[in-house]
Amino acid sequence: MPRWRRSRSPSRAALAVAALALAVTAPRRAHAQACCAGGAVVTPARLAPHEDVALGLQVRARTNQGSFDASGRYVAAAGVEQVFEQDVAASVRVTRSAQVGALVPLVQTHRGAAGVDDWGGGVGDVALTARYDLLLAAEALDWPGVALLAASDLPTGKPADEPSPDHPLAADATGAGTYDVTLGLSLEKARGHLFAGVNGWWTHRFARAVAAGGGPAVRESFSARWSLLAVASYVFENEAAVGLYGSALDEGPATIDGARDDSTRLRLTTFGAAGVLPIRDLWRVQGSAFVDVPLASFGRNEPAGLGLTASLVRVWL
Repeated sequence: MPRWRRSRSPSRAALAVAALALAVTAPRRAHAQACCAGGAVVTPARLAPHEDVALGLQVRARTNQGSFDASGRYVAAAGVEQVFEQDVAASVRVTRSAQVGALVPLVQTHRGAAGVDDWGGGVGDVALTARYDLLLAAEALDWPGVALLAASDLPTGKPADEPSPDHPLAADATGAGTYDVTLGLSLEKARGHLFAGVNGWWTHRFARAVAAGGGPAVRESFSARWSLLAVASYVFENEAAVGLYGSALDEGPATIDGARDDSTRLRLTTFGAAGVLPIRDLWRVQGSAFVDVPLASFGRNEPAGLGLTASLVRVWL
């Protein structure tokens, strides 16, 4: 693996903030929100320009306090839903401009409603990612950094519609039940202690057969999903950084056996804060807090909650 000239630019810490925000706000499947591999296009182990390999462990705790109905109205939860996840993420530099990665999640879910207490979990959907930097954020004075993003989720988790007599509230659901492909564009700029980025994605989810409740199978296909993330951060002299981010996803109606169902549209809006602390160049600790906006029209057919993440990443130069 080639060794590139080491840089002490403050943008390296800001890149970690952006990577963490991307992982936290990755689009989720509505009925399988518990699986958090989602469509992340950058893993928590995103590489800075001088890094060759990264390996990270991320833990994520989330509680859903309500949900949005098909009309976009927010409704407080009558029961409880808590999700705890551990992700193993890795990235490898292929060329000076290209890196690839993978994220493997292990998900545990607790749901309670009407006197029923359901615990379950397992391996979620594995995510594969790729990034190609056309121009780095700190390379030009007037132009932003530009990168092409790609990802694919593999249906290695258990979808919520598969029958499970031991889990009446589907707490063992860990996946979306289908493959997806994501393409995206990243614009980032570092100037002094400041870093800002805007990222957009288009996601196609492949059609799947659904047999909810043990009935006859129907074919469900999906509209395109559009996602947007904005990140702003401040980098200190010791290369620690703190940042704020906001994200939004929107997906059109699904088609059930050839009939469009307008009640299946998806939307979710999330805001959060993230930070990173480098340790002796080869390690970094990352963390975040996030909340889905619990206001009408800011979501549709999605759970709404809040949570925390923490990551430990080891890099090789």
